[in-house]
Amino acid sequence: MAIVLNEKRNGFDFFTFLIFIFFFVVIIGGGYFLFFGATPGIEFVSPSILKSTNDIAGIDFDPSQVLNNKILKSLKPTGGLPTTGAIGRSNPLISF
Repeated sequence: MAIVLNEKRNGFDFFTFLIFIFFFVVIIGGGYFLFFGATPGIEFVSPSILKSTNDIAGIDFDPSQVLNNKILKSLKPTGGLPTTGAIGRSNPLISF
C-alpha cells in the first residue's frame, strides 16, 4: 500500500482571490460610509408618558412649606447608624 501525498500547487486560486476582494471591498466601503457618508437625521417621537412628566415639572414647589411642616418636625429617629459587625477572622491563615 502506497502513501500518496498531494503535491502543493503553485497555481493561482481564483476563489481565494474573490473572497479577498469581497472582504477588501466591504472594509473599504464600510470605512467610506462611516467617515464620509451623510449623517442621517435623528427622528424622535416623544412617548405619552413624557407629556405627563411635563405636567409634573410645571408644579410650583416651595421647600420651606415642607421643612416647616409640624408633622415632619415631630418625627424622631428610631435607631442609630448601622454597624458593620465583625468582618473575617483576626488571622485568616490559621486552620479552623
